[in-house]
Amino acid sequence: MMRIALLILLAFAPPAFSNDWESGFADPGPEHAVGVYWWWFGPAQTKDEVDRELRVMKEARIGRVLIFPIYPIAADGPARGIRNYPYLSAEFLDVLRQTVQTAQRLGIEVDLLLSTGWPYGGSWIPESLSARRLRVEGKSAPQILPEHSVIARIGPMVFFDAPTGMRVKRPALGAEGFVMDHLSREALSHHLTEVGDKLLDAAPGIRAIHSDSMEVYGQNWTKNFASEFKKRRSYALEPHLPALFDKEHPQAPDIRHDYWLTISDLVVDHYIKPLAQWTRSRGVGLQAESYGTPAVDMRTFAHVDHPMGESYDWKTFVASRWASSAAHQFGKRITAAEALTWLRQPRYISTLEDMKVGADLHFACGINKIIAHGYAYSPPSAGVPGWGYYASVMLNDRNTLWPFFPLLSNYIRRASYALSLGKPRVDIGVYLPEDDVRAAQGLDSGPDLYKTSLNLYMATKYHLGTGAVPEFGLPAAYASETPLIKTILSAGFGFDGFDHAILRPELHTEGGRLAIGDVAYRIAVLPNVKGISTAMLERLADFCRAGGVLIATRRLPDTAYGLKDRERSVARVRELVAELFGKQQSGETRRRTYGKGLAIFVPDETKELAAVLSSLRPQIRLGHPDSDLVFIQRGAEERELYFLANTSDRKKTFRALFRDGKSRPRMWDAMTGQAWDLPDDGNSVALTLEPYASIFVAFEGLVETTAAKSAPAAFAERASIAAPGPWLLDIEGRQVKLDDLKSWTAIPDYHYYSGRGDYRTEIRIPANWLNPGDSVWLDLGSVKEVADISINGKPAGVCWMRPYRLEVSDLVRPGMNQIKIGVTNLLINAVLGQPTPDFSKLKVIQFPLPTEKKMIKEPLPSGLLGPVRVVQGGSRNLQ
Repeated sequence: MMRIALLILLAFAPPAFSNDWESGFADPGPEHAVGVYWWWFGPAQTKDEVDRELRVMKEARIGRVLIFPIYPIAADGPARGIRNYPYLSAEFLDVLRQTVQTAQRLGIEVDLLLSTGWPYGGSWIPESLSARRLRVEGKSAPQILPEHSVIARIGPMVFFDAPTGMRVKRPALGAEGFVMDHLSREALSHHLTEVGDKLLDAAPGIRAIHSDSMEVYGQNWTKNFASEFKKRRSYALEPHLPALFDKEHPQAPDIRHDYWLTISDLVVDHYIKPLAQWTRSRGVGLQAESYGTPAVDMRTFAHVDHPMGESYDWKTFVASRWASSAAHQFGKRITAAEALTWLRQPRYISTLEDMKVGADLHFACGINKIIAHGYAYSPPSAGVPGWGYYASVMLNDRNTLWPFFPLLSNYIRRASYALSLGKPRVDIGVYLPEDDVRAAQGLDSGPDLYKTSLNLYMATKYHLGTGAVPEFGLPAAYASETPLIKTILSAGFGFDGFDHAILRPELHTEGGRLAIGDVAYRIAVLPNVKGISTAMLERLADFCRAGGVLIATRRLPDTAYGLKDRERSVARVRELVAELFGKQQSGETRRRTYGKGLAIFVPDETKELAAVLSSLRPQIRLGHPDSDLVFIQRGAEERELYFLANTSDRKKTFRALFRDGKSRPRMWDAMTGQAWDLPDDGNSVALTLEPYASIFVAFEGLVETTAAKSAPAAFAERASIAAPGPWLLDIEGRQVKLDDLKSWTAIPDYHYYSGRGDYRTEIRIPANWLNPGDSVWLDLGSVKEVADISINGKPAGVCWMRPYRLEVSDLVRPGMNQIKIGVTNLLINAVLGQPTPDFSKLKVIQFPLPTEKKMIKEPLPSGLLGPVRVVQGGSRNLQ
């Protein structure tokens, strides 16, 4: 009877509050799954192989592919089943059609590059519709060819435009040709007719078409540029052309500013906007890495359905931050990234830990969708390592680490889900000094295609203070930093960049915040800005007057650019700056009340700026500022969610004060999908992060949580027992007895071995170590690179990151315990032991030749290196 009464009570009891955010964390939907670039070499794809590779990707929990056709990598070989056929041929379109159909059945989304290689262009682009640049000759009359067009003659100088001559980089067979004019609607329309319509007619079901980063080197002109300039800037450019080439010209800053602004206008109006209109008319989305050359500003993201960035040097203003900032301001919830490009060089040496770190650095830049770079189509006849793209992390089933990729993809899926919840909480907006960049950039660098046009994002990045470092790679990411951005991050603030795209009708000041889209900035920073438009400065003054904080670093703005109404604009800028900041006095920080807000001048972007920011209630405050610790905050109503990552190879123990946290904090672990209450009751939380570890801290606000899980046992070493050996190593069907652990490279016949080896040994554990509440750990020491462990015949787990350690309390027993450790190393060792690939049968080689043997002379340490120990740890949290 009591049981019946209890059931009746439960039936009529009010439902328990559910935590919708947390309930989706352990196993998020496929929309959050990792995606991959899928390199289609040739084209030489077959229906059977694309079907097989899609199934392989599905098993690895990959949820999206970006089909990217590129160059042939192997000559035709009937015996090997390899045949390259032309891009857009009937065979290519037939394989594409089946690929999309198979992906739909498997639940994998498909994005498609609307071309081959990059940028858009190909054999269908005549020279008349190809990219163009402005040139000048002064000493002697140039030979004007039919493809040239004289713009103006001023004194001895002849200004004319000409094709850049740039051809598509890494094109597929049959697609070799000119890069199209990205400032011309006519060129785009021609490309869409010749390529876009054919692709989408053949393969319905594409999620989005992809526009890669704009790398149209040298493009700074189009046939109707002069008339477009006059329409937009209200004066004729032709008389002022010398200012573009002569930095000493008195009007150079103003003419150059107007010139590059017009270039940006044309990218929006003649490329991105009509491309977006076409994709929507075809029922697909537009995904774009909307930055590069020709000079593109953030306005373009207004027309992009799926913003995308790249690069991960998080202490600078990178393309990933550019894309996520624009997405925040245009109210777009998801920002993807071309992720992990050039992660480690050469190929075949990136570990799963490296890939996890790379993903976290993208997350730190505001990214919440990872498109890994990438998965190489490779037929079975290509053997091992198979076909591979020269700049990627080599993700496919030829990689020795592939069996463990689901561990990484599950982590990324959970983290991506969590980072899509609520809205971004970003306190600081950094004004991007694009006006200064435009005003300083001339056309006097000569005919080099890489130097005669402006990449606005890259130039802005360096203007903010970044030294010249390589664009990609984890070593470069760690070496690259901008003082301003490092200071902001170390001070405990999130930040976005913003430019003139923010000046839209929906921009408003709300509660002392500058609100637009999904963000509302408390603080706006003018970083070493010399020139600024009156429209921008007026809005920032309104924001400050209404209670916001406006900070100028290193100098105060004192000019505005643009030939029209220049004197009036400059006078207004100086008047408003004096009103905001007072008379400039170099070398000292000063604060001024302005309306309800503060206007602050800071002479440097390190120590002084850090002190100012510390006084402005950071979003997260650490006991000691630490640039190794990065965070992202998201929230909605009473809920706040923080992502924290340790970017260093050292363990970090610290206390964090989460400014906006309310109620009891919860810990979410994206590695396992588990969540539990933290012991701290409030927004000051003690945390420990192992090397390269990450965690989410959730404050549920008024939402009651589901049943709390006990926290995992904390590692606290009390005593340890070393594994005595000997070890029995099973490798390639052979048993090797080892008295001491050593690298496989020191074992005869395994110097160049890549694959798996299984270690076996026995360890005696004292009975008094196994008391209820005590924890026991297996510490493997050094592992190269992944360890799959079982104890007494039962699986214990996989270690693929430092520290190579896991709790085994429920698996061990008093006395002797059987330990099996399967270790998998990197593919590079096998590659070094193989003959150098022979590409001589290819008619044209369109890719860098392999560099592995030039960069690495000896195979890398491999296997279980130890020392292996059993450790008596801290107390277990038993439910």
